[in-house]
Amino acid sequence: MQLTQSIELKDIAALCQLGASELDELLEYGAIPLVETPSNGLRVPNNYVNTLLKAAQIRRDFALDLFTMAILANYIQKISDLELSNSQLRHEVAQCKC
Repeated sequence: MQLTQSIELKDIAALCQLGASELDELLEYGAIPLVETPSNGLRVPNNYVNTLLKAAQIRRDFALDLFTMAILANYIQKISDLELSNSQLRHEVAQCKC
């Protein structure tokens, strides 16, 4: 796997230990954001890979269904986005020295 800004769906399925039908179901739920690249077709942005890995691990640990994994992935991503915003704001405040 080379360093790019997105990853192929088959690689996501392998990393998250998902079968083809499970991946299709998550796509139907809209749980996996996709970007279209001219040469490679549909891919998953790299910034969402850790979210899917965490959600898949929790799914396996607690024997959750795919619908619950989709909801979980959404919340994990929201938490990640909020943590990033918080970090950026803390950095801005530290630079201000008001």
